[in-house]
Amino acid sequence: MRCLVVYAHPDPESFSAALRDAAVAGLTSAGHHVDVLDLYELGFDPCISAAELEDYFTIGHDHPSLADHLDLLGRTDALVFVYPTWWSGVPAIMKGWLDRTFLPGVAFRLDDRTNRIRPALGNVRHLVGLTTYGAPRWSVAAVGDAGRRTIGRTVRIICAKRCKRTWLGFYQLDTARESDRAEFLARVARELAALR
Repeated sequence: MRCLVVYAHPDPESFSAALRDAAVAGLTSAGHHVDVLDLYELGFDPCISAAELEDYFTIGHDHPSLADHLDLLGRTDALVFVYPTWWSGVPAIMKGWLDRTFLPGVAFRLDDRTNRIRPALGNVRHLVGLTTYGAPRWSVAAVGDAGRRTIGRTVRIICAKRCKRTWLGFYQLDTARESDRAEFLARVARELAALR
C-alpha cells in the first residue's frame, strides 16, 4: 500500500514530529511504501495566488509548483495527516495545502448536469488523523474540533466510497506525563502497522 503522510509543525523536536516518526515506523514495519510531505521543511506556500484563483477550475495536474504534491495525492492509498491542533483546527500551512492541492479534476469534479461535487480521490482507501490538543477531550468536543471535522468529514467525502477513517488524538499535551506520551506513540505505531 502507498501511504502519504502530510506533516505540519515548525519545530523538528516537537511531539508532533515524534507522532510523524511513529506513524512512519508503523507503516513501514507493515511493508507499506511511505512518502512524507513536511510542509514547513518544504517551505510550502499556503496562500492561493490571484492567478491560481483565476485558473482554479482549470489548473488540475498542470500546476508546476504543485506537480509533485498532486502526483503523490493521485497515487496514495492511505492519506495520513499529522499536526498540532491550533485554535481548534489544522495549522494554516496545512489548511493552505488542502486549499491548493484538493483541486477540481484532482480531488473532486463537478457534475456537468447538477454542478454537485463528485469524488475524484477514489484511490484513497484510508484516511488517518494524528493530532495533539492542549485541552482536555471535553473542551475540544465543546468547541467542535474543526480539524477533525475537516479531515474526517470534508476530506472523507472525496475519497473512496468505503474509505476507512482512523482518528488518534492526544489530549492535554501540555500537562501529559512522559509515560503517557510514550504509550500514545506506541499506540500510533501499532494502529498504523495494522492498516490494510
